[in-house]
Amino acid sequence: MTVKLVLLITTVASLLILENKLPFFQFQNSLRSRIAANFGLGAINSILASIWTIAFAQFIMLPQIDRGLVGAISNPVIAGILSFLIIDLYMYFWHRSMHRLPLAWRFHRLHHTDRSMNVSTAYRFHPIEIIGSSIPKLLLIWSLGISSNFVLIYELVFTVVVALHHSNLAIPEVIDRLLSLVIVTPNLHRIHHSQVVAETNSNYGSVLSWWDRVFRTNNNRPDVINIQLGLTDEHIV
Repeated sequence: MTVKLVLLITTVASLLILENKLPFFQFQNSLRSRIAANFGLGAINSILASIWTIAFAQFIMLPQIDRGLVGAISNPVIAGILSFLIIDLYMYFWHRSMHRLPLAWRFHRLHHTDRSMNVSTAYRFHPIEIIGSSIPKLLLIWSLGISSNFVLIYELVFTVVVALHHSNLAIPEVIDRLLSLVIVTPNLHRIHHSQVVAETNSNYGSVLSWWDRVFRTNNNRPDVINIQLGLTDEHIV
């Protein structure tokens, strides 16, 4: 937890500085109040998620033994890679379901009301969504026997990549394009935050960009700079 917190603070602080110095979009309105609100919501969600995870582990997940698809694999490298892929694939389908199911979208749409997307947008989620996403995820980890060390590795990578692709940092297009072959980049995720419904319902990946290509939900709009971000109606649940 300490490692993740240090990485989170370092990543967010660095991206806040970089996106201010090298912004992709030139936002006209002040972001200070929105950034503070987003980080405040993120802090509340983090506390709630931590309490829920601890409670879940105490009353449901114990004892954790070697079992399931991953727990039965003795090679730590194979087990680690498989764990990473399974968790990230779950995140892809969870995100996709939040857009496709009307009730789920009522909560997830809060994330899309940010019309000046920046690193703080990565933490703008409804608490119900955060708690809801953790239930099947924890059950999946437990049932497959995924080691807590592998979960931590995924969470560390997730922390960096999600903060990066929500940031307003201007990455050279050629670098963004090369990175997008493996991970979700800022340009890919900016398309996901477009006001155009067909674009919002694409690019669901969290860390790896592969899933969108595999399941044909990828979108590679060339003129990303012309995207209008966020929902036009800011009514939230």
